[in-house]
Amino acid sequence: MASNRSAKITIDLAALQFNFQQVKKYTSTSKIMPVIKANAYGHGMLQVAKSLTSADGFAVAQISEAIALRKSGIDKPITVFQGFSDLKQLQQVFQYSLRPAISQCWQIDILESSEQTANIDVWLKINTGMGRLGVQPDEVETCYQRLKNINFIGQTGLMTHFANADQPDHKSNQLQLDRFTSISNLFEAQTSVSNSGAIISSLCEEQDWVRPGIMLYGSSPLADRTAAELQLKPVMSLHAHLIAINELKKGQSVGYGDGWVCPQDMRVGIVNIGYGDGYPRNATGAPVLVNGQLSRLIGRVSMDSIAVDLRDIQAEHGDLVECWGRHISVDEVAACANTISYELLCNLG
Repeated sequence: MASNRSAKITIDLAALQFNFQQVKKYTSTSKIMPVIKANAYGHGMLQVAKSLTSADGFAVAQISEAIALRKSGIDKPITVFQGFSDLKQLQQVFQYSLRPAISQCWQIDILESSEQTANIDVWLKINTGMGRLGVQPDEVETCYQRLKNINFIGQTGLMTHFANADQPDHKSNQLQLDRFTSISNLFEAQTSVSNSGAIISSLCEEQDWVRPGIMLYGSSPLADRTAAELQLKPVMSLHAHLIAINELKKGQSVGYGDGWVCPQDMRVGIVNIGYGDGYPRNATGAPVLVNGQLSRLIGRVSMDSIAVDLRDIQAEHGDLVECWGRHISVDEVAACANTISYELLCNLG
């Protein structure tokens, strides 16, 4: 009989708070703005914000995210990484008391054309090597002075972003930091440099604000160290159920394309989750926990099911399967899918 139980995401807010305390151990002197963009990496932006009561502020990508936080009663400082794109969005920045990042000179043009009475703080983002958002180093002094001359702007902080923080020894990290430091030393301004990888690796030891993201959710930000080694707890768990157990003969194939063939007579389990639910389609051989026992995917991931190897596994119809969570690392599943945990968590959330 087929099961009607569906896949389920569980969010452990106690683990989230534990990981936040780990951030504090790494950076005792800096304020902390958790990054909760993309629905808090799939973990639920509002519940994450409400849970992290010790945070000094929050960071999101877009104004719409910040407005949702304000309308839900979040009154702490909110940084908007993408800033604003026109006068209408700038009006929303003032209306909801947001702190936009200024990364393009035309955004300063918009500020200078505005007639506002309320004050806002801004970040001036500097492209020190990421090549994404940020004014060029030789533009900083002019942009900073233009911002200081606008009467409704309070504090103008300086911000940058590492391109290779997941590899602490990468030569570009020090180059980026040197560029930023040589510029920031020219001004009396708040600074913000470190994401999760930079926090753990202490790439920048002196700054006013840090911006932890993936480490809060229990995934490793470093290429060569696991979340467990970094003493981070997984926040999201993904579970599904065995909905069928097939007795297959040696030589029979499993899944689309006949890509996996039984090497012997064996039992194969079918689990009710697939890429239609957000599970990664390319997760070849990914680990799963079936009734508390380690197994792996076989064959291709289908839209709403996966097949798992039940050799030497005690299991029956309806058993719980952990796809990732407390025992199966989302980082390991991501590696099997040739991607990163960020993508898996965001897709599921």
